[in-house]
Amino acid sequence: MPKRRRIDWSVILPKQPPSPTWGAAPAPSDSVDLLLALSSLFTINDMDALLKRAVELALHPVGLVRAGLYLYDSQLGLMLGTWGTDLQRKVIDERHSMFQLDQAGLRIFQRALSGEAHWTVAENCPIIVNNLDETRVVGQGWVACTPIRGTQGPIGMLYNDAGLTDAQVDGRKQADAAMLCTVLGLRLEALRGAGRVAYGPSARHPAVTAAVRMLTEDPSLRGGDIAKKIGVSLSRFARVFKADMGLSLVDFRNQLRLDRFLSLVDTGGGNLLEAAYAAGFGSYSQFHRVFRALRGTSPRDYFSGGG
Repeated sequence: MPKRRRIDWSVILPKQPPSPTWGAAPAPSDSVDLLLALSSLFTINDMDALLKRAVELALHPVGLVRAGLYLYDSQLGLMLGTWGTDLQRKVIDERHSMFQLDQAGLRIFQRALSGEAHWTVAENCPIIVNNLDETRVVGQGWVACTPIRGTQGPIGMLYNDAGLTDAQVDGRKQADAAMLCTVLGLRLEALRGAGRVAYGPSARHPAVTAAVRMLTEDPSLRGGDIAKKIGVSLSRFARVFKADMGLSLVDFRNQLRLDRFLSLVDTGGGNLLEAAYAAGFGSYSQFHRVFRALRGTSPRDYFSGGG
């Protein structure tokens, strides 16, 4: 290591000491303030607390109207809910929700990983609210999708919208949201590398992984058909599925069909029959029975009452 030397002004200019004029005006920096706020993520070691805090930061200081944070399960091709917000911007638990990531969603990840776009805005999307026992469509508008990525690839996605307000897409806020997702991705990778958290595949048995993929591609498949394709007995497959997924194959398939139905039907409920068949229901009576069981009301009453 080289020997250090003094460079004080009194040393290098002993005969002509400078008389600088020091500025006193404030020099604010929104970017620095945001980074200081985001640095709080590096003090949290619990994964759920970390994800919840990230949603809180998305509201303030980032300033998004509403936000929801999902982690990507690459084996199952599913986005798994963590924390989000309701219409009043209250942070709520959304760990009961999940949905299939389609080709458009994968393209959003690819655009971010290539550096083409750090966030993507989709217009004319359903505006939804996730409660513990139901997902309600409350309107239609834009949704911004901001990938959370690490050095090894996609980790998750931050979704935000304007709720029922008239707020427009704010490029500055979306850029700040992208910074939040970048810091969160680094923190999640750091915790995973330290063995303190795990995120990723939720199903341990390969039969369950294969079944979920089949059902997301074709929700009309029956349990017996899936078990036969996988090469296991239906009874054993049903036990393994419930143990890994936390719900029965029938319940999972019905929820998957209903989620797909709600994404296909228009907000006024004008194409119930077409959407029900397209979602994988074998008959309208079956759809009607499942809808009433999961939503506690008939499809017509559900939509006529505003969802």
